[in-house]
Amino acid sequence: MRRLPVLTMSPRESEIRITSFLGINKGTVIRDNEFADMKNMSSECYPAIATRKKRGKIQKTIEKPHGLYYKNGLVTAEGTGLYYNGEKVADVSDTDKVITAMGACLIVFPDKIVYNTDSKKLEPLEATWSQSSKAKFEPIVTGSTMIKVSCTGIGKAFEKFDGVEMTGCTKEGFNKTFVIQDKEEDYILLIGDLTEPFEQNTGITIKRKVPDMDFLCEHDNRLWGCSSQNHEIYASKLGDPKNWNAFEGISTDSYAATIGSDGDFTGCVSYLGYVMFFKEQAVHKIYGSKPSNYQVVTTGVQGVAANCSKTIAIVNETLFYATRSGVCIFNGAQPERISDALGDNVYMEGAGGEYDNRYYLSVKDKNGIDTMYVYDMKLGVWIKEDDTRIQYFTKGNGELYCINHKGELFTVTGDRDERVEWELETGELTEGSLEHKVLKRLILHMELEERAEADIWIKYDSEDWILLKTIHREQYGSQKIQIIPRRSQSYRLRICGGGRVKLIGIEKVVGYSTKMR
Repeated sequence: MRRLPVLTMSPRESEIRITSFLGINKGTVIRDNEFADMKNMSSECYPAIATRKKRGKIQKTIEKPHGLYYKNGLVTAEGTGLYYNGEKVADVSDTDKVITAMGACLIVFPDKIVYNTDSKKLEPLEATWSQSSKAKFEPIVTGSTMIKVSCTGIGKAFEKFDGVEMTGCTKEGFNKTFVIQDKEEDYILLIGDLTEPFEQNTGITIKRKVPDMDFLCEHDNRLWGCSSQNHEIYASKLGDPKNWNAFEGISTDSYAATIGSDGDFTGCVSYLGYVMFFKEQAVHKIYGSKPSNYQVVTTGVQGVAANCSKTIAIVNETLFYATRSGVCIFNGAQPERISDALGDNVYMEGAGGEYDNRYYLSVKDKNGIDTMYVYDMKLGVWIKEDDTRIQYFTKGNGELYCINHKGELFTVTGDRDERVEWELETGELTEGSLEHKVLKRLILHMELEERAEADIWIKYDSEDWILLKTIHREQYGSQKIQIIPRRSQSYRLRICGGGRVKLIGIEKVVGYSTKMR
C-alpha cells in the first residue's frame, strides 16, 4: 500500500535576544548586533547603543581657517592673522599653517615665526644682516683662530652661538657657515683661519637660515622637520628653534640627513621616544639621543596617505593614522589595519583627534563623500556619526576642538541647542537559516528622552521598506511591535528618529517554514 509522505516541522518558533550592540560593519556578512549603516550614534553606553552627545556651541565662524592648535590657550590661523586666545598676535600669509610648540613658544610655518605665550614676544626664526659700511676682519691675538669681524650693526640681529651663513666675502674661506662665539652690536667673533687683518667695503651678507619644511614636531627639546623638495630631515639645535645650522661637533648641534626613499613626506610625529617621518609607503624612524649617534631606520610599510597628515593622533599610547587603503594603528613594531569594518575605500584627505579614549576621524573618500567616524579602543569598534567635514582637530583643556568646512569652531561634545537626527540599520538577518521564515513578534527595549521619537521599519528580502511603528517619548520603556507575518529568507530592520535615544535590547520571535522528508 502506498503511503502519504510524512510532514515534519522545524522548530515552530525561536526567541532571539540581542542585549549588547557593537558598531558599524560594511562587510557582506555581519553579526546580528552589528549595523550595516548608522548615523549619529555612540558606544559610550555599551552594551546599549545610544545617540551621540550634543556637540559644543559654535564659538566663532572663521572665514578663512588656516590652522588650529592648543598651547595653554587656543591658537587659530584666520586669513592673514594669527590669534592666541582670541587676540591677534601676528600678521601671517594667507596660507595653510603647520603649527607646533616648544616649551612656551609657538612655531608657525611657512611664515617661520615664533611666538612666546608667556612673554607675548613675537620674533622671526630667520635673521639677515647686509653690509652698509666698512668691515674689518682680524684675529683677536696673533695666531688665534678666533676672528673678530667688526662692522656697524653686524651683531644686532643675532644671538650668541647662532649658526649663520656668510656670503660675499672677498676671502673665499669665510663664505661658509659659522657659529657666533660672542657678539656685540658692532662686532661678532667667529672661528676661522686668518693670519693678516683685512678690510672690505661692501658686499657681505650674514644670514641665520631656517630650512623650508613641510611638517614639524617637537621631540626631546628639539624641533624636527622634513622637506620633500630637498629630500631631507632636519633637527634644530637643542632648546633653540631658531638655529638649524649650528655644527660644532657637540651634543647640542643641529642635525640634517638626506633621505633616499621615493615619494614625498606625508607627516611626522614624536611617538614612544622616537621621531617618525612618514611617506605613503615607508616610515623613517630616528634612533639616538644626539647628532653624533642619530640613525635613520627606514621600514617599507604603509605610511600616512598624502593630504592625511592631520589624521595622525595618539590615543592611549597608540598611534592612529589614515593610509590610502584605510586606518592603521601603530604600537611600535608594525602598523596594523583596523578599518576593515568601514569597507574597502581610498581616503583622499582627512583629520583626526583624541577625546575620551576614542579616536575621532573625519575623512573624504575617493567618491568625494565626507564621513565622521569614532573608534572605540576599549571595544575595538567603529561608530559612524555623520557627514561633518572637519578641517582641523586639536586637543586642549580636556576638550577636542575642531573647525568644520564652514569655518565653525566648536568642541566635539557640549551643550549646543541641537536635535540630533539618528539612524540604525541592520544587515541581512537570516537568524542562522536560509530557509523561509516568519518574523512573528518584535520587541524593542528603548529609552527615549524628552521630545525624542523613533520610527521602526522592516524590509523583507529585496522589497521596499515598511513602516511598522512610531514611538514617542511618552511611550518610554519596552515597545512591543505588531508584525504582519511575512515569509522571507532574510530581512532588515531600520530604526531612525530624532532626539536622545538609547537602544538597550531587541527580542524577536521567529517561526520557520515546514519541509518534507
